[in-house]
Amino acid sequence: MTNSFKRVFRIVWLVVAAVATILTFTDHIAAFNGDGHPVTLYFTTWSVWFSLASALCIFIVSEKKLVQNNAVMVLKFSANILMIATFVVSAFVLPDKIWMKDYWTLGSTFKHFLLPIITIADTCLFDEKNYKVWFPFAGVVVPVIYWFLVILRAVTFRNANGGMIPVAIQDDYYPYGFTNLDANHTLGGLIRLLMIIGVSLIVVGYVFYFIKREKKSKAE
Repeated sequence: MTNSFKRVFRIVWLVVAAVATILTFTDHIAAFNGDGHPVTLYFTTWSVWFSLASALCIFIVSEKKLVQNNAVMVLKFSANILMIATFVVSAFVLPDKIWMKDYWTLGSTFKHFLLPIITIADTCLFDEKNYKVWFPFAGVVVPVIYWFLVILRAVTFRNANGGMIPVAIQDDYYPYGFTNLDANHTLGGLIRLLMIIGVSLIVVGYVFYFIKREKKSKAE
């Protein structure tokens, strides 16, 4: 791939990420006046923000320094893991919604499909082979923290309100149906499911690792 093509591609990535980031707010604009759900509640929101941060870092850090900058590479790796999870859930876990006309809003198209594809494509096309063996574990840190805080927030509020979150505000605490502890889902079952998802993401991370793993010098 030529440098000019790479630069154009990454400019497109940056623009798409910026638009998707704006849409994470406008899609939940009612949250600003108290009538909508918290913007930070959704996994997709965080995946979009991480993708934008990665795209910005790619432009800020020079190409030569980028290869040696583990912090930026881990950020980019984390963005890929988040984007893969977002894309897989949207395309395969919720396939019934894909065929609904109302699902294909500008926000859904950018956040769930276009940005994940571009983010992952950038890694496959342009990243140097310098991934470290510990990257896949670093890549699941953000999902683990996210789910821990989401569950803690819901359980804390639930326990403070007699062991149940009122139906009218459940969407403010449960971002997705399978997280709803007041809809015949148990905390233990949810934790087991998230552990399975976490292990799956680590496996996916190692697929990326073996494709882009750091080259060993001939002296080694």
